[in-house]
Amino acid sequence: MLQAIISPAKQMKRAQDAFEPQGIPPFPRETERLHNALLDIERIEGAHGLQNLWGVSDRLLVSCLDALRAFTPVTDADNLCIPDIARHASPAIMSYHGIQYQSMAPSVMRASELRWLQSHLWILSGLYGCVRPFDAVMPYRLEMGAKLAIDDKRDLYAFWGDRLAHAIASSGNAATVVNLASVEYARAVLPHLDSEVTVITCIFGEELRHGKPVQRANASKKARGSMVRWMAEHAIEDFRQLPAFDIGYRYAPELSSEDTLIFLNNAASF
Repeated sequence: MLQAIISPAKQMKRAQDAFEPQGIPPFPRETERLHNALLDIERIEGAHGLQNLWGVSDRLLVSCLDALRAFTPVTDADNLCIPDIARHASPAIMSYHGIQYQSMAPSVMRASELRWLQSHLWILSGLYGCVRPFDAVMPYRLEMGAKLAIDDKRDLYAFWGDRLAHAIASSGNAATVVNLASVEYARAVLPHLDSEVTVITCIFGEELRHGKPVQRANASKKARGSMVRWMAEHAIEDFRQLPAFDIGYRYAPELSSEDTLIFLNNAASF
């Protein structure tokens, strides 16, 4: 079965009560260990230590600290019935609130499309590793590229190792992984996939420079969200269907390769 990977968003919110979690992320003990490591930094180095790790402003630091202190690791699905946890936890796909997720607009998807997301999509995360769309998450701050040394691991890439790749590839015996994640997050998965798994990376270009597509961060985030929505609407099961994506972009076969699909912005002149 085809599986797609996307990045999380820095902005998070508690989702509407109409959407309830259907389970918990696959690595609860690892998440608990990372949460404790963040608390240790606050205890030993104070808020300044966390501010350096997170790379946030003084204004954002307050809300990030509040989220850290309110965070409760959920180690069992039964914990979701605990009132204090239920108040803060919500489905991942409804909790992230960045450009990509606004473009995806999961809150107005049909039930069949949400079911497609649940079985085909993984959201990568520095704190959770990887989560299904309706896994319960709480607001947090921890990017995959954060320089968090834990135990004998130098950073989060070393901490997660091949766990994420194994979880994603083994779900539905995935033969194909569609990479719609940023470089920062894709790096936590792609190098660890078996050679038998086909990886297709989608790139969205806003212009051509010296014959190569130029990506812009916000536009790429919006395009990735649109592609996820389009994939759900069309119940995509085969990566060979992906070149048909035409929301704001057109497939550029002359620039694409066997493992990289290039899409160019329709509004630009080439």
